[in-house]
Amino acid sequence: MPTPATPHDPATTNGTHHDDLPQLLLQICEDFLATTGPATHHEVDALLRARGITGGPGWLIDMLGLTRLRLQNATHGNEQGAQHDA
Repeated sequence: MPTPATPHDPATTNGTHHDDLPQLLLQICEDFLATTGPATHHEVDALLRARGITGGPGWLIDMLGLTRLRLQNATHGNEQGAQHDA
């Protein structure tokens, strides 16, 4: 069972800016897949293999995390640029 969100938890959607939602969804998927059991990992592996991806669940978890970080860095870079331009 997931732990309840804390007031400053980025996983809470109250006040979450629309542009932050993809990052939030990636984080939720990453957290979920990182804590599932062997049966779910087997299903995810079968799904990936059906699409020609042989990296397994670990690969998917890594790609979710890397994509989330790329989005965060892009967003953070845009915010810094906007502040610099002001």
